[in-house]
Amino acid sequence: MTTIRVNGALGVQLLLAHLLESPDVVAKVIGPNTLHVRILGSYRTEAMQMELALRLRAWEEAQRAKGLDVRVELVDRV
Repeated sequence: MTTIRVNGALGVQLLLAHLLESPDVVAKVIGPNTLHVRILGSYRTEAMQMELALRLRAWEEAQRAKGLDVRVELVDRV
């Protein structure tokens, strides 16, 4: 699983809800402003990391377009 840090509690809840809308994502809160996320499927490690990074950046930009100041950081990639 990949560890993700978000800059605020609201961002964590919004991101978690967004990620759980996808049937191929497993995500859970593991601490303050921190999530574990995994994309299920037949991805090589590098491809899965890139897919997750792209999804996170798209979500981050969509939230900014709505006026929310969110920042997502990939802390640990496994």
